[in-house]
Amino acid sequence: MEPSKLSPEANHAVHFREFIQQLAQKFEPLQIFSFSQNSYTHHSQGCFNNNQSYFKCNHCLLVVTETATRVDYEIQDFANSYYQHGTITIICHGRQSVMDAVQQNSRFFITVLTYGKQLYSKNGLLNNDPISAFIPTKGAIKAIRHYEHRIPLADGFLMCASKCLEKEQFEICAFMLHQAVEQACICLLRVHIAYRSEFHNLYRLLRLCTCFSEKPFQLFLSTPEDEHLFDVMAKSYSGSRYKDDFSVSCQDAEHLYQRVASFLLLAKAMCNEKIERLAKSASDDAILKNANQVQIEKIL
Repeated sequence: MEPSKLSPEANHAVHFREFIQQLAQKFEPLQIFSFSQNSYTHHSQGCFNNNQSYFKCNHCLLVVTETATRVDYEIQDFANSYYQHGTITIICHGRQSVMDAVQQNSRFFITVLTYGKQLYSKNGLLNNDPISAFIPTKGAIKAIRHYEHRIPLADGFLMCASKCLEKEQFEICAFMLHQAVEQACICLLRVHIAYRSEFHNLYRLLRLCTCFSEKPFQLFLSTPEDEHLFDVMAKSYSGSRYKDDFSVSCQDAEHLYQRVASFLLLAKAMCNEKIERLAKSASDDAILKNANQVQIEKIL
């Protein structure tokens, strides 16, 4: 009797557990939380293939370390090398900075510590420390402030890219488009999850955005042609400045410009929708508090 083969999902679960164990052993974090997991299963069956199937899973993880020393890039490189069943996007913060953020009513950290899935704890215990509930009073106000700062920057870089395109400076055009996308991604993250990103890698920024929407990723990375264009733009960050052999074709620059212009429209629409929801949440919270206060006064 042949041993039963693991399903793609089960095989992934084994591989992912091994990855978490290896990460914990190598970097010795205090805790690891998952705050996003997007899974994809593809089945293919026909006359010329043997019922093929594969499973991909994209994760976003928060790694909490004992000290404030940042090891984001080392852990991200480790994840990129080890994990072969999708992608893992890592953000890393020291324990004290996380707790300080919670005390300052951080929407991101309070949400992750309250509702995220704890994958690892150094002491072997689940996180039972009480976390203060997020107070939504100023959520929309803060989001608007970030929007009004970042979106004009993104628009400005897009305008510069247009001028470079006219002057046939295609490498600089790609770099300006990179900057526009970076600012728009930072804005999306600040508005939607209230996280301040401190990295420039567009792949990492875009994958982090998948924790609240697939739309940005799908706009840029749905086809092999999309992947080629995005790779050109991602490489322009260093290539346009430091590599003499870096070049961008006129066609790629034009297609990239149109794609980035569409992305900025998408980012603006997504941010405006989220700001409206944040404002409603603040309004609902104020109404509830007023109702509770009235009820207390009646009792007294």
